[in-house]
Amino acid sequence: MYRIGLTGGIASGKSTVSALLSQEGIPIIDADQLSRRVVEPGSQTMDKIRDVFGSEIFRTDGTLDREKMAKLIFTEEDKRHALNEIIHPAIWRETEKGLWRLQEEGYPIAVIDAPLLIESGWQLRVESIWVVCSTLEQQIERMYIRNGYSPQEAMSRISRQMPTPYQMNYADVVIDNSLSLENTAEQVHRALTSVRKNLGETAL
Repeated sequence: MYRIGLTGGIASGKSTVSALLSQEGIPIIDADQLSRRVVEPGSQTMDKIRDVFGSEIFRTDGTLDREKMAKLIFTEEDKRHALNEIIHPAIWRETEKGLWRLQEEGYPIAVIDAPLLIESGWQLRVESIWVVCSTLEQQIERMYIRNGYSPQEAMSRISRQMPTPYQMNYADVVIDNSLSLENTAEQVHRALTSVRKNLGETAL
């Protein structure tokens, strides 16, 4: 199976590209969705998080208070690293299960949609890396519309991620999401057509 690692900065438009790939018939494994699954109450991952961070980041029903956790990890670097050490291996285990299932179902291509793909070292586990980019102004505006973040709050979160130019150093494909949806869709289609052509010549 040919695995595409899809990544990009916060509010760069990665979800848009993921949706376009899905429309092209490509199955998506969403690391953000898996991150929610692995922290369900009673899971081993939740027990580890409680041991490290205490009970104050949990709601009364035992679920993780994601807003409190987000504020904590975006202000304390050591806490962010500690959480990543706990949660990323659990997410990858679920990702592997999804990949095996899709392979058994006969899919030749799958996408791993992961905002921290490179930071987690997952670039070594995929055949190609697609990086989605947009302008800084667009990221800030989208975070205001989507989350209600002030420009300062948006920049604080953006600065905690690997800068887009660094991500591009790892990229096999760069999708510029700063223009129209139609333009982005054309880039996605063109890049996917190239992948399918190469697979047709070498593997299918």
